[in-house]
Amino acid sequence: MLKRAAITMDGQRRWTDASGLLRDYGVALLMSLGVTMTAAVLLPYLDHANIVMLFLLAVIIVAAGYGRGPALLVAVLNVLSFNFVFVPPYFAFAFDTRQATLTFMVMLVVGLIVGQLTARFRYQARIARAREQRASHLYDMARELSGALMAEQVVEISQRCIEASFQVKASLLLPDERSRLQAPFLLPGKLPVDLAIAQRCFDHNQPVDLDTASGQVAALWYVPLKAPLRTRGVLLVAFEQPLPPPIAEQRRLLDTVAVLIAIALERIHFATVARDTLVKMEAERERSSLLAGLSHDLRTPMTALIGLAETLTLRLAVEQSPYQDSLQAIREQAGRMALMVDNLLDMARLQVGKIRLHKDWQSLEELVGAAVRTLEQPLRDHPLWLDLDPKLPLVNCDAVLIERVLVNLLQNAAKYTPPGTAIGITAGVDADRLCVEVWDEGPGLPTGQEPILFEKFTRGQVASVVPGVGLGLAICRSIVEAHGGTIRAENRAAGGARFAFALPLEPPPPFETEDESDSEPDHDGEQ
Repeated sequence: MLKRAAITMDGQRRWTDASGLLRDYGVALLMSLGVTMTAAVLLPYLDHANIVMLFLLAVIIVAAGYGRGPALLVAVLNVLSFNFVFVPPYFAFAFDTRQATLTFMVMLVVGLIVGQLTARFRYQARIARAREQRASHLYDMARELSGALMAEQVVEISQRCIEASFQVKASLLLPDERSRLQAPFLLPGKLPVDLAIAQRCFDHNQPVDLDTASGQVAALWYVPLKAPLRTRGVLLVAFEQPLPPPIAEQRRLLDTVAVLIAIALERIHFATVARDTLVKMEAERERSSLLAGLSHDLRTPMTALIGLAETLTLRLAVEQSPYQDSLQAIREQAGRMALMVDNLLDMARLQVGKIRLHKDWQSLEELVGAAVRTLEQPLRDHPLWLDLDPKLPLVNCDAVLIERVLVNLLQNAAKYTPPGTAIGITAGVDADRLCVEVWDEGPGLPTGQEPILFEKFTRGQVASVVPGVGLGLAICRSIVEAHGGTIRAENRAAGGARFAFALPLEPPPPFETEDESDSEPDHDGEQ
């Protein structure tokens, strides 16, 4: 059977076959015949003006019910019937007088105009109903999407609403963490998806329309889901029958639906990010509280243990006891644990922002010397090279915290380098920054992990026998950044690792000299 496809303004497909067209025009023909017979029966009771009104009423009825084509046919048939039946000579077409011609022309023009206006009103009413239905569908879809809590719910709601509103098949393609679209799960009746075309639509953020000649799929529309910040996926709409090019109203409707879906997906994304961030913040807060409490409770007994170990070391040295080496080992391990406890407490304080910088003008040489004296025992098996520029300026910093940075970097180098390998400190001035490097000749850093070494509880070697919890470098970064500086880690070309940090230099304060006069000359006024 011969078929014809048409797209209405609401985006729906209306299929009308040849029998439907014959039915519409057949009704128009019967309407014209019926009004002619009715007018013939009422002729003794009505004048010609009222009969003309009956014919115009038939045109209006047909135009309102069946559209322009049947209304045009009724208008022409009514004019011919009126002239044939009701204009003398009867049952013959008479156009020989001006009155007959004028009546014919006026009836034809009025019938055509009335039919056209009525058909237009009918069309506009259909458009209004379609727009009302479309607004209702969009409202229902937006209401359901607003209650979706997962991306899977958005996919299910979107496909169901689009297929119900457009009478099409729809698929929703979402990207993974690498921005690659994932193929949907193909249910019975679903159409396969060309991921290459969908990926192109997603990457370029432009819709793609495809026409095929297979007879099964005549049009595929790939519509990007454009959210305010980024594209969230691709909407695939597949039509089952041959279609003419998409009209602007239908394209705008699809774009509106795509925006609703994209906003829902973006809302779920940011809700997930906020929830994950809140969980991480709570976990970090609990961990910081635990570390702060633990380190604070351990600090006092560790200090007492170190003091007792030093007292026993001095006493056993006088007595020449054979247990001096064992006691010395206990002292070193206690010192290492005390430094670890200090790191835990400092990290907890830095995270909650309870440490304030007590800045003063300091000499880097003195800070390096204090750090080396603190690590006298761990550094005894490593040659120490100091290369400090003799013209180093004073730096405005917190001496205790910068010393802690140096201690942590030196201790880290001593722990991860074999005995006998050199460890060095280099310092100089680069423009308006003081640059300090702590280097070693050890095995170096794991390749590719240099940026993450400064994260909390991160170690270069996860399964290492070297004691530690991975907080030393995180504390160093927090202290240096609190001073407005930067810190980095890298491997040396000659072998080993290098940790470099830079602190901003400030103009030193002016020095007051004692030879300045403390008194000012008196200036007596003249009398």
